[in-house]
Amino acid sequence: MFCPDCGAEVAEGRKFCGKCGATLRAAAVGDVTATQGALDIPVEAIAPAPAQPASPRRKLVYALVALLAILGGVGWWWFNRPAPAYKVQDPGIYPFQDVGADGTTQKWGFIDADGKVIVQPAWDGIGWGAVLGQPVVCNEGLCGVQKDSKWGYVDTTGKLAIPNQFDSVGPFVEGLARVNLGNQVGFIDKTGKYVINPQFSQVGDFHDGLAAVLEDGGWGFINKAGMVVIKPHFQPADVNGFSDGLAGACLNGKCGYIDHNGLFTIKPQFNSVNVFSEGLAAIQINGKWGYVNTAGNIAINPQFDSAELFSGGLAVVSVSGQLGTIDEQGKYAVNPGHYLMQPKAFDLLQVSMDSGVGLITKDEFTLAGQRGPEAAKWVVNPSKALTNVGVIFGKVFLGAIGGQMVPISISGKVLAGPYKGAMLDSLAQDIQNESSALQSMIGLTGAETNYSAAYPAIGFTDFLKRLGPAEGTPDSNHAGFIDATLATGTENGYFFVASIPAGTATGGTNFNYFIVAKPAAGHAGRIYCADSSGSVHSALQGEECTVASPTAWSPQQDIGNDIPQTPTNSTAPDNQSATVIDPPSNVRVAPSAASGILCSVTSKGYAVRILGSVGDWYKTDVCNGTVGYIHRSQIKF
Repeated sequence: MFCPDCGAEVAEGRKFCGKCGATLRAAAVGDVTATQGALDIPVEAIAPAPAQPASPRRKLVYALVALLAILGGVGWWWFNRPAPAYKVQDPGIYPFQDVGADGTTQKWGFIDADGKVIVQPAWDGIGWGAVLGQPVVCNEGLCGVQKDSKWGYVDTTGKLAIPNQFDSVGPFVEGLARVNLGNQVGFIDKTGKYVINPQFSQVGDFHDGLAAVLEDGGWGFINKAGMVVIKPHFQPADVNGFSDGLAGACLNGKCGYIDHNGLFTIKPQFNSVNVFSEGLAAIQINGKWGYVNTAGNIAINPQFDSAELFSGGLAVVSVSGQLGTIDEQGKYAVNPGHYLMQPKAFDLLQVSMDSGVGLITKDEFTLAGQRGPEAAKWVVNPSKALTNVGVIFGKVFLGAIGGQMVPISISGKVLAGPYKGAMLDSLAQDIQNESSALQSMIGLTGAETNYSAAYPAIGFTDFLKRLGPAEGTPDSNHAGFIDATLATGTENGYFFVASIPAGTATGGTNFNYFIVAKPAAGHAGRIYCADSSGSVHSALQGEECTVASPTAWSPQQDIGNDIPQTPTNSTAPDNQSATVIDPPSNVRVAPSAASGILCSVTSKGYAVRILGSVGDWYKTDVCNGTVGYIHRSQIKF
């Protein structure tokens, strides 16, 4: 027989070819034989050789090769994966500014979500900034602070992490922060070490590892090593940088979007562009805003006067000055003008209604638009005490109460200022009670002044401790206040007590007394006090009110430098409408420029209802129904 592979002759019965080692098999029925005329040599049919089992070593090699291939693929994906969308996180500490009883602001500090002071108010300023359009003070664990005109950073425990040495600072983003020395901007890391030396005139924050820079009149991008990776030649580029792998950039008056190589993937064709969010970006064509997707296709036709970023599948848009919300198909979730609304950070909306100002999510706002505000779940219930919402930091936001921005927890608790500890749900009534208490104090001191003038020889006696309206002829047992409507006791959420210090002489006109009005238990507001001088002073809750405390009202007080001395209007009848002529116009707690600010009217021509007058001051309920006083020079009829 012969080997079917090499043709060598092999002895019968052999299983392997001695020359090439091939496997042999015996002839079988049906084996093909030589054709007629050829040698009659049987030809063995060849069957495939059975597979030999792989050795353990070979199996191990195969497994290692497969593992390396998988790891290589995962590694390639990891280094080339799209960067996740940058999200601003709740910092855990929140800025607050000390506010005195007279409304004057003082130093800045930081509190936690319960109002506990983490950083004592010792800083001249705090580092306000914005990340992707969202206002921030603390980001990535560090907060910018100013002392003696220089800036540094504190951490969330209040420790000075980077000493004050810069002329201005920005927030930390992707581990780096922009800082100024003179007119040059560079970047530092969280140890305060320069990563990129100050050398640029303007920069943006880092996003997707790149930051926009202005150099030689053009905008480009640098990496975190400070190397220019996209040549500065755009006018301008979006300083918010890259999002969804694209960044807005303009050439020759038209704007589009570039990739990380600086190449236009969406050609310049728009008048203006915004950053991408949730796969859509606002673009402007011929003065109207719409949305484009990352493929460069118009997703929502330009039709709006303004358009915000998408978040949670909804975006805020405006038409003819009215705000509403749309979904990703461009359909209105809430029609413009249905509510007076403003977009805020953390996907919240500020909504103003007759019941006050509140905060709500976009989804619940849609529900409110469909079924009414009472059907929605509010993050912060509408309150007439709240006139505006400033920056939202997460669990805490800054809200305007009585003309001052104070920190308020998302649960509605006031964390600092004159109304610290109060809840927004009941604060509007407390503010009205506070205004009534000041008016009562003014009335009491005025009544005693009249009494002293009419009966100069009576005076006070040492044993008389309760002061109230006298009955009958004034004598040593009836110490005045005969024209007052309030006796010692509780009225409208305030507790009043009047006292005569022991040893006070009787007779003459220098009668001595001291009146204190404090918020009753469960209520919030300033403490007021007055003595025989007739001036009313104020202090914050938890403080002692004395004649050395800030003056809230004085009969000798001038109108004040912020109010013109020449009246411009005549006395108006009650319940008449007037308009503001010189905003901002402060509405005060009492008819005096020295009293606290209840709210401010910032729109010229804004209509206010006049309820009465006190001298040159008019009563009005423009501050969400709370009665205050506006000077006659600020309005016209």
